[in-house]
Amino acid sequence: MANIVIKIDMEELSSGINQVVDDDYEDDFACPLVTHDQETNEDHKQYAMDEFSYGPSPKNWEKKPEKCGICEYYNIRSEMIDCIEQGMGDSSGVGYCTKLDFVCSAENTCNAYEAGGPMTDYDDIDEMEPLEGGSKDIF
Repeated sequence: MANIVIKIDMEELSSGINQVVDDDYEDDFACPLVTHDQETNEDHKQYAMDEFSYGPSPKNWEKKPEKCGICEYYNIRSEMIDCIEQGMGDSSGVGYCTKLDFVCSAENTCNAYEAGGPMTDYDDIDEMEPLEGGSKDIF
């Protein structure tokens, strides 16, 4: 039987990415790379197209209600919109897909869709009451 030894640098681990987000999320927020790097965003978008059929709704699905703009992974919180505006210049009709890590169109669809979105600064999107600390009107 072979022994496998794994050496872990705990300092590196504690400062790395892909860690569980804690209650101080808002204090530690950083813009995703794809909001500032068009080439990386295009690579991730291509992956979404190839693996999850991301794109305009096929003609026979025109009335399909599962659009990206109402997906649980679609982030249009004010800080994310600021990231998109700063990095890409325009945030009209787009948001950040937290599952596939790219800036996507609200009108498109994909096979990663999950009901329950979008992520906004509002407790109840129908009432449009800002959450504590939310200030930017995103609609």
